[in-house]
This record gives sequence, structure tokens and C-alpha cells, in this order.
Amino acid sequence: MWVFIGNMATGGWLNSLGGPELSPLDRMLDRYTGLGLLLVVFGVPFALFAYFVLLNTPLSALGLGCLIIGSTLMLIPSSPVPKETVWAMVEGSCLNVEALLEEFDARWRAVYLPPRQGLIYAYAPLSANPGYEGVSAAMAAPIRVFSDAGGGRALMIFPPGSEVVRIASLEKDSSVDEALSYILVDFLEAVESVKAVRSGDRYILEMSGARVETRFPRFELVLGSLPTSIAGCILASVLGKPVALVNEDLSGRKTTISSFKVFD
Repeated sequence: MWVFIGNMATGGWLNSLGGPELSPLDRMLDRYTGLGLLLVVFGVPFALFAYFVLLNTPLSALGLGCLIIGSTLMLIPSSPVPKETVWAMVEGSCLNVEALLEEFDARWRAVYLPPRQGLIYAYAPLSANPGYEGVSAAMAAPIRVFSDAGGGRALMIFPPGSEVVRIASLEKDSSVDEALSYILVDFLEAVESVKAVRSGDRYILEMSGARVETRFPRFELVLGSLPTSIAGCILASVLGKPVALVNEDLSGRKTTISSFKVFD
């Protein structure tokens, strides 16, 4: 029995039964369930034995503590947010954005604006001059699809990454590295790893092992690939400043975003 429970604690019992391969986050949560069961199975008989046979109150309290902790661990859900649901939402949003960008013939890189009313928006210029001087004006302008704040014509887009950041419930004091790794690697499993380096007013990101494809040409042209777009939303949210996608280099299974410009 103890071998079976130990196997549950490592998350291996599902695979032994031919179940689906678990993601890293799901495996971690499943270990919590197995560990909780292990503590419950140990705590109950130990508390009874210590109280009625050994007549030892501290050891009885230890058994009860194991029971309480184990029960708490078993209550952790194995899948807090279904990934299929999140990806369906993201892909549906990409379709709408693609149609909007195609309609207005948007061709220039977008600027991701920090959250307003809890939402992150992308400022997509419609002229050859990106119109970065209009970014600060756009942050204070009314939220609408078409904007001419600062004299530059642009679209105000609600990118898919905005809702992903909201659902992920980032901690307020999260660092850039922590936020990128948590959302892109653990929460969405969009990439295998992500690294971020800041140099002056630029952030250079390297994401390895991308697991998703955008398949929306205009979306990629303006907002970048889907992992890149989500990364832009994360940067804008964590830094609280506008960030512009300057360049993106795609090479095999490795995506390198050579530059995100940070506006002060």
C-alpha cells in the first residue's frame, strides 16, 4: 500500500494506468494530492496510537497536524484553469484582431500600453511614421478602436495577452523574470523557457521551445507571434510603462525578440 501511495505522490500512477501525459504544472499539483493522501493515511492511525496506546499528547497533536495539512493539500484542484479553455479564448481573440488589422491595413509594430481599468491595450500605428510621440497622449485618450491622439492615426487593440495576464492573477510585486516564466512557461505552457535581459531602454527576450503557432500573418506583423504578444502584455503590466515591439527574430524552435523599447 505504501508503495502505491508513494507512487501517487510522484504523480506516476496516472501514467501507469495509461492516462494522459501531465503538464509540469499539473504534475506539481498532482504531487500535492498524493502528498496530502500520504499525510492523511499516516496521521490518522499515528494520532490514535499515540493517544490511546502511548498516552502521549504531543505525538497525538503531531498526528492531527499531519491530518489537517494532508486534507488541505488534497483540496488543491488538479487544474485551476483548464488550458483548453484559455487557448480557445486566445485563438478566438486572435481571429478578431486579425480581421481588424487587415481591414485598416495596419503594417507597423504596436506599442503595448500599461493597464487601464485592469486591461492592457496595444497602440497600433497606421502610418509609416510609427508616431511614438502619440503614445503618451494615447494613454490618457478615451478607449476606442480608432485613435488620433498626438496627431498620429492608430488603432487601440485589446490583445489576447491582456486577458491572459488578468486570469493568471500575477502578484503585485512580481519581477519581470518571474512574471514571464510563470505565465508563458507554467500557466500557458506556450514555451519551454524564457529569459529576459534589460539594456538601457530595451528589453531583450529569448523564448525557447515555442509550443504554439499564431497562423495569423497580419497579427504577427503588428503584434508579433502569440508568445511575443503575450510577453509584451506582461512587460507593460509589470513595468507599468508602454513597451514597443521593435524587432522579432524567429529561428526554428527558438524565438528571439531582439528588442522591446520601454517608454519612460
